[in-house]
Amino acid sequence: MTLLEKIKPRIGVFYSEEKKDSEIQGMIDGALDYFKGAGWEISPSSPSPLAIEAITLYCKMSSPTSAFQLTNHPVLTSMIAQGRSGKNEI
Repeated sequence: MTLLEKIKPRIGVFYSEEKKDSEIQGMIDGALDYFKGAGWEISPSSPSPLAIEAITLYCKMSSPTSAFQLTNHPVLTSMIAQGRSGKNEI
């Protein structure tokens, strides 16, 4: 199962349509870049459960807003700290 297939139902998208899939994949790519910039390298082919939750939250939050506004969100910051701690192998 791809990361796109894992994230779509978590953000309430239960259909496949090329434009929507492309939009969601863009959000996923943005999330991966965001977390990488914060020092948390997430493998798209085998993300941890915490990484899936973090990407889902990022996508939910970035849908109605600019991703720039997410840079210091406390929940994402906490997930990054947990992901980098070594307790959650990625």
